[in-house]
Amino acid sequence: MAIERALGTGIIISSRKPIPQRVEQRIRDFIEEYESVLSRFRADSLVSHMARAEHGGEFEFPTWAQPLFALYSEFYAATHGAFDACIGADLLALGYNNSVRFIPQSKAGAGKNENSSSDSWSDYRRALPVTWADISRDSGGTTLCTNQPVQLDFGAAGKGYFVDLVTQIIKEELVEELHADFDFLVNAGGDMRACFSKENSQIKVALENPFDTTQAVGVASIASGVLCASSSARRRWKVKDANGFESNLIATHLINALDGIPACDLCASWAYAPSKTCDFPTAYADAIASALFVSQENYLQKIVQNVGAEFAVMLPNHALRKTCAFPARFFAA
Repeated sequence: MAIERALGTGIIISSRKPIPQRVEQRIRDFIEEYESVLSRFRADSLVSHMARAEHGGEFEFPTWAQPLFALYSEFYAATHGAFDACIGADLLALGYNNSVRFIPQSKAGAGKNENSSSDSWSDYRRALPVTWADISRDSGGTTLCTNQPVQLDFGAAGKGYFVDLVTQIIKEELVEELHADFDFLVNAGGDMRACFSKENSQIKVALENPFDTTQAVGVASIASGVLCASSSARRRWKVKDANGFESNLIATHLINALDGIPACDLCASWAYAPSKTCDFPTAYADAIASALFVSQENYLQKIVQNVGAEFAVMLPNHALRKTCAFPARFFAA
């Protein structure tokens, strides 16, 4: 089952048995609901209404958003504010909207400091940001209260969370209802969750080379669990200056909320988590893969331990660093 352009990347669900049409339609309906709430690229979405609210207001989100809000609060606290859903304004200021033209890593100058020209991030200025801590929310509630426009962007964990919710739908409709084995894989733009009926079942996943996206740097073998990745290789664009001309600064979607500047200490990250350690493992793995770009690894240690996650990162000099149990074999340089 393939749904093109869903969540901006497309979704593929692979299964050993056909997915009934009624289940496929339920998933498609939920995609529409999810995007109508969280997509900042849709003018009719709830987060877009928040961004246009001149004096803020109270915005009621669906009940399924509560765990997502809790996750963002957890990562916001752990990273001391570097991981923040309020980076939407920074992304827009840098030019990331529906019209942005992405440039691949190879054309931007792989393996060198792309921003070492006369243009410098030291000259970049951002408006005083609204932070996730500035948005009030009742404990366990889904109503966000603001007093000014807020541009939210849930891209750091939103796809992973969506994968978990779709997995719940499939299990409700097929696995639990039929009391039968139903192996499947949900893949949303590289954030994936595998569900197998047998413990020894595995799939192999190529890990994309951030310096050449036509190649892999390794292969991961995952059983029932999740694998998520973040990379600066694909969503990259040249920032325009105050006069509207392209500068030599290369921006990515991986923004450090503390200064509004794209993170540049890593080129790629991967996070793996087993399915049994928490209710939303893909959301956590997605968030960990994103947070590794903007925060210190030791800040994330407690979260990583709680969800049983393993991770690997690749640096601009092609060096690789990984936890000992990350389930992948990397190729020799």
